[in-house]
Parts: sequence; structure tokens; C-alpha cells
Amino acid sequence: MMARPTLALDDRRTQRARIVGALHEQRKSRTDLVEQFGVSSSLITRVVRSLLDDGVLREVGNQAQSIGRPPVQLEVVRDYGALLSVSCASDSLRARSINLHGGVIAETVAPATSGRVDPAAIIELVAGLVERTPHLLAIGVAVPGVVDAETGDVSAAPDLGWESVVPLRTMLRDRFGTVVTIDNDVNLMMASERRSLDLRAGRNAVYLYLGERGIGAGIIAGGRLIEGDHGAAGEIGLFPLSATDRTDFEDSTSTIAIAARLEAAGHDIGGQAVDRLLALADAGDPAAQTLRTEILASFSHAIAVITAILDPHVILLGGHARAFRPEDHAEMLEPVRRNLPFAPDVRAARANPNAVLDSAVNRCWQQLLTGGL
Repeated sequence: MMARPTLALDDRRTQRARIVGALHEQRKSRTDLVEQFGVSSSLITRVVRSLLDDGVLREVGNQAQSIGRPPVQLEVVRDYGALLSVSCASDSLRARSINLHGGVIAETVAPATSGRVDPAAIIELVAGLVERTPHLLAIGVAVPGVVDAETGDVSAAPDLGWESVVPLRTMLRDRFGTVVTIDNDVNLMMASERRSLDLRAGRNAVYLYLGERGIGAGIIAGGRLIEGDHGAAGEIGLFPLSATDRTDFEDSTSTIAIAARLEAAGHDIGGQAVDRLLALADAGDPAAQTLRTEILASFSHAIAVITAILDPHVILLGGHARAFRPEDHAEMLEPVRRNLPFAPDVRAARANPNAVLDSAVNRCWQQLLTGGL
């Protein structure tokens, strides 16, 4: 992979953006920046001065008491601008705006009619938050669907009830006139988990998400998040469970499918379908035990396919699949270990209700910096 060009060769907007990116999470001195970028102090002084003059950076405090003049620290001005993130799900829309130090400015939650989310409702939710958010710089949106990286169009989003292509990025950009990123929600979950993974132990990892209607995977291969040529990498839920059966993984294994099978057996769900299934199976209910065996076999099939193709170090189970226990993981892995030379570690993903919003805001921030300041 080609090394990134030195800061000295970048245009002015890119130089400014890279300096701001270096200071986003930590205060640094001008000397720190000279050492980090390997450029002259005069270049750093010139770029920093323009950012100070524009109110993007400010000088604060001292790094430490020392002999002579202590270095002045630089930090991004908290209220220079704000970032807004949105998480779209079948049952609700969540949105939050933050300042450049990560502090929450405003947030809102709007219920959604199960099975259908009107794209116009997303626009209006954002509009309401924009009114409470000064100097909006960028918007990041997470959706449970296939996202075209070039256009930001969304397709194949069953959890939202979208049967045709929705030009979501264009709609938001036309309305608010700012940087907009649209990302698959499971990819953002994988991006959030990546920070806690030791990729030195293995450069390949998968986040397998079980939703109400859909099942998807976020994939890290060779240390990089993979989106695919059409933005459809990880659509494991569309994979058939056998060569002769037309039923695909998510048709038989989504939580709606599990709930329907339990209700057909005369059970009241009264909560999360997977939790209810496991409780009934543990209590000795024959129908639930049969269904549990089938569901775990479906996951085993998916894990085997993923393992045969990618050979991941770890597969994280997210969404409703977090309810599966270590003994369930072991049952999923038994056929994999029997038939393949290597088996991944399978475990529950971390419980982080803000993972998608956090990753969406990180994505739009990086996109903003890529465009220059």
C-alpha cells in the first residue's frame, strides 16, 4: 500500500484538515505536530495560525512544568461546529448532535411503525435536531440496508420496509447543504467493535447481526472493513440454507420468523423472541427444543460458510443473537470444527446501545476531514 504523501505536499485545505484530525482527541503542541508529520516548524506554524484565526483551534494550558518556556497546547474549539448522527431501525429513529469534544448538544427518539419507515420521517427528524444544533458540519446516517458508496442510495432494506431504491444521501444533502455519509448499520457496529479487538491476533473478523427481519454481517478482512463492489458485502441473510431449499437464512431465522414459529406452537412471546425460545427449550418444551436445534444449525451453516471463505479470528454475535449463551456457541461450532481445519472464536458482541450513533458520527467526521477544512 502506498504511503500517504507528506503534509508538505498537501493542498492548504487538506493540511488544515490533517492538523485538526491530529488534535481531535488529544491536545498537542506545535512541536508534537512537527514530530508527528515530519515537516518544518514554519509549515506547522503557518497552518496552525490560519486555524487559530478562523476559530477552529485555540491555545490552552501547558503540557507540563519544565525548565524554560513550557510548550503551549493546541486543541480543537469545542463549539466551532457540530456533528449529527442518525440510527434508523424498524421500531425507532434515534438522532443525536455532538460538539467537537464529543459532548451531546441535543438528542431525540421517534417511534416508527413496525415494518415501515418513511424516508421523509428521517428528513424531518434531522430537521428538528438541526434547529437545536448550531453550526452543523456533517450528518452521518446508519441504515439496515445495502448502501451504494458512490451515491449514498439505499436498497434491500427489509427492516425499514423499503422495496425500491431510496436516494437518502441526496435527499439529506439537498435539504441541509452539508456533508452527509450513509452507512450500513452492521458495518458501523463492526467498526465500533474493532476498537476493542486485538487485530494482531487475527486480521479477519466478522460481526453477525440478527435483526427482526434481516440478518447481516460486518466484515474486516486483512485489517480493513469490507463493503463490496455494490455495498452489499455481508448480506449473509440472503444466503440459501441448502442447494435445494429456496428458504434463505433470514427467512427462517430472523426474530419475526422465530416468533411466528413459537406462536404457531401455542406460546405467547411476551418479549424478545430468542430469549423466549431459549427459556422454553431449557424448560423442556419439545417444540422450542426442536426450533432451537434448527436455529443453531442455521447459524452453524452461516458460520461454516464465513469460515471457509474468510477464516476469521473471531465472529461476534450481535443484535438479538447476543442472547445466545456459551453453550449455544459451542453447539454452533461443533460441525465447523468437525468439517473445517480451523474454527473461529464465537462470542457475544459488546452491549453498547450507542455504538451505531458513535460510529456514524466518526464516519461523517472523517469524511468532512477528507474533503478539507
